[in-house]
Amino acid sequence: MSPALRVVQAGPALTLQDSGRPGYQRFGVAEGGAMDRFALAEGNALLAQNESGAVLEMAVSGGHFQVLGAPLQLATSGCPMDLAVDDHAVPWRCNFTVQPQQIIRIGHARGGIYGYLHVKGGFDVPMVLGSRSTHTRAGFGGFHGRCLRAGDELAITSAVAFTDGMHRLESDHAMSRRELRVVWGAQAHLFSEANRRTFLNARFRMTSRRDRMGARLDTDAESFAATGGLSGISDAVVAGDVQVTGDGVATVLLADRQPTGGYPRIATVISADLGVVAQLPAGTEFTFKQVDMKEAVSALREQQEAIDNLASRLLPLVRDPAQIPDLLRYNFVDGMVSAHDQF
Repeated sequence: MSPALRVVQAGPALTLQDSGRPGYQRFGVAEGGAMDRFALAEGNALLAQNESGAVLEMAVSGGHFQVLGAPLQLATSGCPMDLAVDDHAVPWRCNFTVQPQQIIRIGHARGGIYGYLHVKGGFDVPMVLGSRSTHTRAGFGGFHGRCLRAGDELAITSAVAFTDGMHRLESDHAMSRRELRVVWGAQAHLFSEANRRTFLNARFRMTSRRDRMGARLDTDAESFAATGGLSGISDAVVAGDVQVTGDGVATVLLADRQPTGGYPRIATVISADLGVVAQLPAGTEFTFKQVDMKEAVSALREQQEAIDNLASRLLPLVRDPAQIPDLLRYNFVDGMVSAHDQF
């Protein structure tokens, strides 16, 4: 039997994602892809594979999964979630091997929103417009264009050599940042100087009104609605745009954002901070800090350098033998001979 992963129990918004499908927004297709691109890169580093493969993106909680057909090498990344294989705890942000019929249990997110389950070789689903990412609103990509549910079986690319040893990565400290960097948006000129100051001085709260398309924000600050903004034309939007409705409510646009929008955008979260804003739990307070384009580009370069250096940051995983269910499969003593052997 070919290797596969069966969904026994699915958390909310469980989808297959990869690095997205850039270049199609002009045709009305959102870029999509993983909400936390740095987490996507972390899992690929743990399994020593490129970014083209699809991974399981889990929002708020994971689910239960059963390995079928052959052993699988897996890794986790992103927001920490409780993880166990057949009731034996496994650390987060590491690679590990699971045998056929074993059950992987992934619980609730702790300190964030999105966690990722990666498999060596990737999930074998069709490419649509150059990507395996799921776009649920459009109904294409991933597994039949929808969220995964109990009973789904995901085929795995077979004949892939496993990575030697077990490794881990340190926690992503960027997830704890509560100051998000922005550049002024395409319609910042529609907001008065006083309103722009209010925007930068305000403390915002992430609300529960969010999905892969965008996240609505709340604040106790005075309204900073645009002057004459409702008469603007619809034009292209980008990930991280902070659009403001007529009543002054701000929303950050995320991976599955609409291709165009008519609400004025006061600012844009820089690319290097998109994963941070996507991971903010509901109720979290944060502020915006205005930076110039030079600093935004520099931050993105630093993030890419960090991604390029992930392999060098891998650490050996030291585990408690009591937490290794298949302990007897490992050869701890080698080269032993009988006392009666003749040399």
